[in-house]
Amino acid sequence: MNSSINDQKPLAKRRRKRIVILEIITVIVLLASIEVYFDLLDRLAIVFHHLGYDRAAETLFRQGLFVQERVRGKDNPELIGLLNGIAYFYYESDQGEKALPVIERSEAICDVKFGPKDPRCAWTASYKSLIDDDIGNFVEAERLARESLPILETAYGKQSYAVATTLNRLGLALEGQSRFPEAESTFLQALATREALYGPNSESLLPVLNNLTRVYTEERKDREAAATRRRAADISANPNPRG
Repeated sequence: MNSSINDQKPLAKRRRKRIVILEIITVIVLLASIEVYFDLLDRLAIVFHHLGYDRAAETLFRQGLFVQERVRGKDNPELIGLLNGIAYFYYESDQGEKALPVIERSEAICDVKFGPKDPRCAWTASYKSLIDDDIGNFVEAERLARESLPILETAYGKQSYAVATTLNRLGLALEGQSRFPEAESTFLQALATREALYGPNSESLLPVLNNLTRVYTEERKDREAAATRRRAADISANPNPRG
């Protein structure tokens, strides 16, 4: 009798161990499924936006934010990337008044969790620079871009996407203040950085080339404006999607 009871104890321990392992696996699968769901909502929103269905894209972005807030909490730093993406979506959709409170929320979370010198916060500030420029806050847009650049250069290198993009945003802020020679110089830096990253015929050069064309026109540099306009047209006609 005692032998039978003793034999059952190891069996019970092994059974409990298997149950614990199954519970751990279940939690891991559920967490992975949630992350996949988050990613799916984000990707679908981007696709709908690129197809021109902005109302559907906004709904998907908002649904993704709502779910992530419930799962992660409203002040979780994991929300920063999504908030930046939503703010950029509103910017591209000419809804700067909606973009501003979203990017300000992202900035607040980042500053509390990491501090303004963190590269994640500098990248968020770069987004905010773009949105401030869009709504006419050119001086603030310039300040944010200038403060972000050295942090991003240190974190990612001078020839990085973050630096090239922030240089372009700084150029927009300077252009908005009619400081065209400074804007020209800054756009040329942004262009050189993108060329180094993606090559001379990449579609990623088009926004900077268009910005340069506009500034050259303001400066009455007709030859330079014609050259950048022609180069942009050539890239558009023979696109190289690299970058």
